[in-house]
Amino acid sequence: MTSALEEKLRTAFSPEQAHLLAEVIREAYDDLVKAKDFNELKAIVADLAQAQKRTEERLEELAAAQKRTEERVDQLTVTVAELAQAQKRTEERLEELAAAQKRTEERVDQLAAAQERTERAVKQLARQVGGLSEALGGSLEDLALEVVPEILEYRWGMEIEFCDRDTLPLRNGEYEFDLVIRGQVAGRPILVLGEVKSNITESEVERFLNLVAQVEAPEEIRPLFFGYRVERAAKALIRDRDAVMVTTRGKYFP
Repeated sequence: MTSALEEKLRTAFSPEQAHLLAEVIREAYDDLVKAKDFNELKAIVADLAQAQKRTEERLEELAAAQKRTEERVDQLTVTVAELAQAQKRTEERLEELAAAQKRTEERVDQLAAAQERTERAVKQLARQVGGLSEALGGSLEDLALEVVPEILEYRWGMEIEFCDRDTLPLRNGEYEFDLVIRGQVAGRPILVLGEVKSNITESEVERFLNLVAQVEAPEEIRPLFFGYRVERAAKALIRDRDAVMVTTRGKYFP
């Protein structure tokens, strides 16, 4: 049976500790422990009880901290799993972007090749158009050399002495005229300077008249235009500047 002392000790200690302390107290009592020693023993027992209590409180705190740590670890585990999923989605997206970039580069290469083919075709077309323009211009100038002298002989009674292309000096350089006709009208020397164009525009008339104004010659200079068509504004300017126009059909004005 447990003694009353042991019962009291069990309120602060485990059964084994209470039993051991009771035995120690009994042995001390049996050995006629002095009152002073007994009081010291009681103080020691009280200190041990307080230390035990603090230990248990600390164990509870450690248990709570351990629980919080485990909860934090669980949260981190979830976060790491979410990050892993996000990383996986990012890698998949990067692979999609890389594939799209590859398709874009292939398309750019195709467009570059198409552009190169287009540029070659445009250059070839430009050469063809240039050759056609030169051929047309040459044939038109040849036609002017045949038609214009006859028109001037009929209209002006001009005696033709020279009719051809020719380069004449200007005040600032020189210029090759499409049509140069020298001769006489009623005994007066005349120099006809002609511009041959398929389509005569106002700006071309102005430009050519400015060139003619730079020619210095002893003869009377008369500007002339020859072509298929003439703009209305160009026609008015020709008339206003005392020049003449002859069309490929032989029409003469003004």
